[in-house]
Amino acid sequence: MAFSLLSLPNFLSPHPNYISLKPSRHHHRHISFKPLRLPSLRRLPAIGPDGKYYPNPSDDDPPEAPEDSMHGVDKFQQIHRQAARARKLQEEDFNKHKSNYLSAIADVDEDVLNKAKSANDDDGDDLFGEIDKAIAMKRQELVKQGLIQQVPKNTEAVDDELDPDEVVDLQEIDKLRGLTVVSDSDDGENEEEEEEDSSEFDVNLSDSEGKKVGKDKVNLLDSSFDLDLDSFGKSKVRIVEPMFKMSLAELLDESKVVPVSVYGDLEVEITGIQHDSRVVSAGDLFVCCVGRRTDGHLYLSEADKRGAVAVVASKEIDIEDTLGCKALVIVEDTNSVLPALAASFYRYPSKNMAVIGITGTNGKTTTTYLIKGMYEAMGLRTGMLSSVAYYIHGDNKLESPNTTPDAVLVQNLMAKMLHNGTEAVVMEASSHGLALGRCNEVDFDIAVFTNLTRDHLDFHGTEEEYRDAKAKLFARMVDPERHRKVVNIDDPNAPFFIAQGNPEVPVVTFAMANKNADVHPLKFELSLFETQVLVNTPHGILEISSGLLGRHNIYNILAAVAVGIAVGAPLEDIVRGIEEVDAVPGRCELIDEEQAFGVIVDYAHTPDALSKLLDSVRELTPKRIISVIGCPGESDRGKRPMMAKISTDKSEVTILTSDNPKSEDPLDILDDMLAGVGWTMQDYLKYGENDYYPPLPNGHRLFLHDIRRVAVRCAVAMGEEGDMVVIAGKGHETYQIEGDKKEFFDDREECREALQYVGELHQAGIDTSEFPWRLPESH
Repeated sequence: MAFSLLSLPNFLSPHPNYISLKPSRHHHRHISFKPLRLPSLRRLPAIGPDGKYYPNPSDDDPPEAPEDSMHGVDKFQQIHRQAARARKLQEEDFNKHKSNYLSAIADVDEDVLNKAKSANDDDGDDLFGEIDKAIAMKRQELVKQGLIQQVPKNTEAVDDELDPDEVVDLQEIDKLRGLTVVSDSDDGENEEEEEEDSSEFDVNLSDSEGKKVGKDKVNLLDSSFDLDLDSFGKSKVRIVEPMFKMSLAELLDESKVVPVSVYGDLEVEITGIQHDSRVVSAGDLFVCCVGRRTDGHLYLSEADKRGAVAVVASKEIDIEDTLGCKALVIVEDTNSVLPALAASFYRYPSKNMAVIGITGTNGKTTTTYLIKGMYEAMGLRTGMLSSVAYYIHGDNKLESPNTTPDAVLVQNLMAKMLHNGTEAVVMEASSHGLALGRCNEVDFDIAVFTNLTRDHLDFHGTEEEYRDAKAKLFARMVDPERHRKVVNIDDPNAPFFIAQGNPEVPVVTFAMANKNADVHPLKFELSLFETQVLVNTPHGILEISSGLLGRHNIYNILAAVAVGIAVGAPLEDIVRGIEEVDAVPGRCELIDEEQAFGVIVDYAHTPDALSKLLDSVRELTPKRIISVIGCPGESDRGKRPMMAKISTDKSEVTILTSDNPKSEDPLDILDDMLAGVGWTMQDYLKYGENDYYPPLPNGHRLFLHDIRRVAVRCAVAMGEEGDMVVIAGKGHETYQIEGDKKEFFDDREECREALQYVGELHQAGIDTSEFPWRLPESH
């Protein structure tokens, strides 16, 4: 059921201690004059001496036509016919002597094509190289036609040039099959739901890193033929999947897991560990975890059919009837032992890398990107685990389903990072991940606290439990020599987080209001295109110009600077790394289609995040703020009226809409949100009978539409010069969940399409400002 809303047809002065890294013609038209065409003078007929007319016989002959040397065919047609005849003769000759041609070209090395190309690049013109390249290209055509077989790669020639150790390494690399994981297309909900179910995860590669294999598999080592202009000129690094194996007895011993009982052969070899039966492969150990909605013990038969060789369970299970399970380990709590088993199997990768954990309600993702940029500016290969994406290092990206991956995946990804040369990892430590123990075996070196406001109470129950979950990260800061705490002391919860762990661990503070912080701004300036900030630090003053917009992003910049100060990073690297991050997907992301007003898409989905976002937009001095917000279903109902209240207070126009309603009725969610302004759904429908929705007491307008696409288009159509349209709630998310359906939906793409549609209306002379959302003069 849908309710139709309407019928639509250098500000900073120089300073000696600054660290900054900022780097009519006239056309004359020539007019040519054509000569006048004069009438030709006709020759007079011949007149004899006697005055009589003597006609010339040639005058009676018809004019001679010019000789047709082309035989009625123009030059282009002649060349075309000659080429066709040559091709026909060539094909006839090839068919006549096909066996000779194929036998002559069958043994040609296909690598000649690349060798000839590189030789041409190095040595200039090479006639023989061109001939070899042409032959190799011809051979490739014949292979595609199936006329000859593809020549297997000759590894003997390579082995002759390699040392024995290198030959062994080459053979091991050839055995690698690449990262292949099964994607769960049924469960892809937002952070609140995905992180609750500890038996689900989904990893997808970006188009620039791999291609789809089959229906729902991804091969990391496959290369895509698509041209990626963004990565043009950048070197592509092949990410190698490490291989691990150990006996079940060794795994139990190294993980220090004490079983209640064991059955079967403990010497069975384990080649993988999984807690999701859908991704089990041959040789895996299957751990029967108990989630909030399902029980892994129910899926033992499926795991067995997929090749599991051993099982860890918390209930008595009969493995006699299984196909391949050779051992059973009974423990008290499978959920608690899973992180230890995973970390032990993957050889505790986090112990060999610098790990920075970031916790807090808002700002985690942007701060993660900034710290990654700063570490890379320091020359360190840096991986990242965030709610937007996973990076092995550099630009080697995988799509991420959750803020914090499950215990197995986090160890798997870190092992992959370490195996491929990653030296540092920056990761978001969400309250779900910390509460569920997903980070239990991650060896953090630095803990960062951004802020704390109401969120995820449907999972944690109370704000105290929510705070305590996030504080688990700081409780691990116990070594003053190695650990560091980075805390936002503008937040009232800062003392609580500082007190966690060992009080002797050094603390670096940052703030905007509190000038006693180690890192704080001396001056800043906001605009629609950049944020400029002068940052005071214990080691000097930094002048930073960032593409990240809004006051709230200054906090994120300060957090990254504080981490740099905590680890002793060079000031130049801090500035350069932060300035390299122009934008973060779905975080105050500006949508520019050359329209006369601004459009911003942001992930703000909590009352505090929305309030700070609208405050930041207000500082850009727009004419009006037009906001579109929604609240997800099956989550904290208490924040729904708060979100509507904040938006209507800080936006001239608010449109309430859907945001992943899931199994809830979208109209019930909107009814909860309307309570924030003292309205009910019945009140709104009553106003709609007269096609007039009165302004709120503060003069602001409120509309609603349960179809998000319509709400976004209405907001964009309302935009006039100087306005700011804010689409909040989804940010980087690319789906909408309604009932059991999960469909593609991207606020950014919807905004672009809406801007193009409104632009077409304006070109057609239609003024969208006259649509019914304008306040009628009669009222």
